[in-house]
Amino acid sequence: MATHSRVLLVEQLDSAGASLADLRPRAQVLRHAGFDVRMVAIATEGDDDLQHGTTERPLPGVERLEEPGAADRLRRAAQSMRVDALVWASTSPGGGELARALGSRWPSWWWPAGWSAEAGGGTLTAWTGDADPGDTCVLEGDRARTGRLSLWDGPYALVATPPCAADAATLFEAFARASAGRDEVDLVVLEHPDAELEAAARAADLLQRVHFVGRAPLEAEAAWFQHARTAFVALERPLSAGLVLRALAAGCPLLPVGHAAEPVARWLRRQGAAWGRAEDPPPAWEAIAAALERKPAVETAVARGRAVASRRNVESLGAACVAALRGHGADDRRAA
Repeated sequence: MATHSRVLLVEQLDSAGASLADLRPRAQVLRHAGFDVRMVAIATEGDDDLQHGTTERPLPGVERLEEPGAADRLRRAAQSMRVDALVWASTSPGGGELARALGSRWPSWWWPAGWSAEAGGGTLTAWTGDADPGDTCVLEGDRARTGRLSLWDGPYALVATPPCAADAATLFEAFARASAGRDEVDLVVLEHPDAELEAAARAADLLQRVHFVGRAPLEAEAAWFQHARTAFVALERPLSAGLVLRALAAGCPLLPVGHAAEPVARWLRRQGAAWGRAEDPPPAWEAIAAALERKPAVETAVARGRAVASRRNVESLGAACVAALRGHGADDRRAA
């Protein structure tokens, strides 16, 4: 693919924490690599159930499509834009069924946007190779470092992405043990009230300390992360790598919840942004207690997490993008 080839960058908002704001830095990576970029966002059906769905403002230069019938409209958009190739950013492996439905008229690559428990689905090859989604996410500027007032009165831990009922029961029991004697610490859930999660909170004798505040738009999310003693992320539904990087950039120590989230836990351990023992249940009450007290090991993890987030920038990924995409012909990286 020659320099200045026209690329259509498709951002599929198919995960918890997926954001239109992810489009711009991805486009900057491709432009840094020498490509002329057009942008389209696809709102997954039920997008208002995602943390950054319809609450986000439109971005200039980004065409937004709804998922039903998106493949046909995207095909027409690619033709009208006269693009030479597509880069498909999604959490669904290989771009998912929607990318498959688009067909293979253009050379196309997948940009893994997060972690998913799904297997298969799409057919696109990742331009990032075997790299973890956390290693190929890119953040825009230093917005997460900007000071914001707390949205909560008092100390709290944050459930950033709600777990399933069984994992919630384990989490609430561990939190209750870790915070014993510290009734001032609340557990804030970025989700609408849920009967199963409320039942799990009641069983752990935490019902008065678990608060459902609804899904957070991007600016509110930053404030929640900046002031939380720790945040929990689950893989009950696909999880955006952007959300994880934004939490680390904000200095929030992260604890994955449930065995399904082990890929996220493994990535955090590789970055040095984890604490506690890998063999402990996810999450162990000791790890939660250490986060609430901000033990030295937790502060070390926070510092390393910030450093990791700072390295996910346009320049570093742009060089990798050049190596992966530039110079390949139309048949070299087509969908399988």
